[in-house]
Amino acid sequence: MVQNSRLSFGPAGLSALSPLVDRPFLHHVVETIVGRGFRDVAFVLPEEHRSAEKSLGTGTRWGARFQYFAAGGTADIYDAVRRVSLNNGTERILLAHSDRLPQLHPDRSGGETTLYCWREQELRWTGWALIRPADAMLVPQGMEEHEVMEFLRRSGAGAIFLEGRRPLMARTYSDLLESNRRVLSKEFPGLLLGGKEVEPGVWMARNVRVHPTAWLAPPAFLGENCRVGALAQVGPAASIGKDCMIERETHVANSVICGGSYVGEQLALRGVVVDRSRLVSTTCGAEIEGMDEFLLGSVFGEPLGTRIRRMCSCAAAAVMLAVCIPLLGATLAASALGFVPSRRRRLIVRTPAVSDSYRWRTFSLWSFGEERLPPGRKGWLQHFFRCFLPALLPIAAGYMDFVGPQPLTRDELDDLPVHQRAVYLLSRCGILRDGVLRQAEGDAPEIPLFAQRRNTE
Repeated sequence: MVQNSRLSFGPAGLSALSPLVDRPFLHHVVETIVGRGFRDVAFVLPEEHRSAEKSLGTGTRWGARFQYFAAGGTADIYDAVRRVSLNNGTERILLAHSDRLPQLHPDRSGGETTLYCWREQELRWTGWALIRPADAMLVPQGMEEHEVMEFLRRSGAGAIFLEGRRPLMARTYSDLLESNRRVLSKEFPGLLLGGKEVEPGVWMARNVRVHPTAWLAPPAFLGENCRVGALAQVGPAASIGKDCMIERETHVANSVICGGSYVGEQLALRGVVVDRSRLVSTTCGAEIEGMDEFLLGSVFGEPLGTRIRRMCSCAAAAVMLAVCIPLLGATLAASALGFVPSRRRRLIVRTPAVSDSYRWRTFSLWSFGEERLPPGRKGWLQHFFRCFLPALLPIAAGYMDFVGPQPLTRDELDDLPVHQRAVYLLSRCGILRDGVLRQAEGDAPEIPLFAQRRNTE
């Protein structure tokens, strides 16, 4: 009996390229399916998710052959099954989603449609199924995932449900953290992991250096070329990518640190995903980009784009300040004459900053009266003269940005709840308000897979 197979992917989202221990989640999915005998693979990707093609290449590293097809969008993902060429009517098709990875059971269904499921109060579909070619060709266009499941359940003579454990998932950041924890805790066996288990629950890849005073709390994984400083703690449930540096007295637990990230001194990271200067907190439900490099950054230096944007911001503020000096002088004179409120100086905590208040640094922020924006069109004009113009000086000096959370003093920070203060200290304040702290949770784009199996005597 020789097994030959064809496989096709639907649109790839960033979630599928997020790290699962030592490699992207999508790579584990491909390895699992290739290990089941599928060799010819066709990827169906929308234009906005072409990064999966660069990550996977031609498939030679897995001993497979990959092809790529364009899709109009996520609404057309299940229509891609019609593009899979069938060599004969006995072939079966594997339908799957690459942001979920179940433990595949041996095929005990004969020729019936098989849905891989798991139970959480009620029976739920993993998004993976073995279906017949006739049913695949009859899937209506533009169907949602739950509609596809119902269609397959009712197709032909009905479907067989194979119930197993909860699959690994990468649909949200919380899913990603939980999947990494389960793999490191050996709750999901069968995946290939790079590195060696140096002690129970602790994996290390090659060329890892850990200071003698550092503590590795299982389960934990350290990728290639990682460095862990003195008195640092990695784990439990911590996955550190390759080429990362964890500085002294920093604690990383229940977190994923992506490759090439630098984590500064005396930080406590729990329930977060860090990708260089970008931090996502599942506890606070916030995503912060452009962190100060003394806290989080790249081992290989600050990205060129970030440096250029920061330099452009400072240069723009300096040019605006030079042009608007007469207006600022006129506002200052009007303040002295009593036509506008008097000058007000506030010592603003410079962010990003660590949680220890004695290490906070401050800078002067001047304004004429309160900084709150008055209502109506006239309010914008008053805000421009009273707050925006005086703020150009600290922006030009690089202490704050044009857009960001409201600048706060030490006393104002102390009055904030602990979780809000922690989020604020990880961001860069600005004179203009915007949704800098945005929700990080939510459904991510998914990647349906369509695979065809051919059995030849």
